[in-house]
Amino acid sequence: MKPIRSVLLGVFLILVTFSSVLYTACHKDKCNNVTCLNLGVCDGGSCLCDIGYEGSRCELLSRDKFVATFNGHDLCNINDTNRYHQYSITFLAIAAKPLEFEMTDFIGNMQDSAICTMQSNDSFIFSGSNNGTTYNGYGTLRLDTLKLSYKVQIDTNAYTCQWIGGSLW
Repeated sequence: MKPIRSVLLGVFLILVTFSSVLYTACHKDKCNNVTCLNLGVCDGGSCLCDIGYEGSRCELLSRDKFVATFNGHDLCNINDTNRYHQYSITFLAIAAKPLEFEMTDFIGNMQDSAICTMQSNDSFIFSGSNNGTTYNGYGTLRLDTLKLSYKVQIDTNAYTCQWIGGSLW
């Protein structure tokens, strides 16, 4: 009886070993040869990028597509009156901070600027101040169209604005 048990145990172990080798050979790790950069993680053979990065390996800074000059106009509601103003806004990279960039010439004034912080691959929040004027809001960039929604506070007066424009080539 002992030899039959030993033979059955041996056959069982061989089958288990063969099955596990066959299983692992058929189910290869799709992330085995995928290297994701900038804290990206591989999932099913594709990189999932952290906020502020994109590309097949998370190699691109999302903010770089914002670094340009955009020409457009705003529409502000000031004291129940709509004001329309056309001007350009320029975005500059902040070298030491990959998730931030600077918006200059804001509100049509070369002295007004704001610091922008990436929230997703195509959106950011911003805030800034100059001579008692503060402003904050958010922006999106989709298909070369930049849209900003923001609030401006001057002393005790506040108003809201929408800005829309496209990048200059």
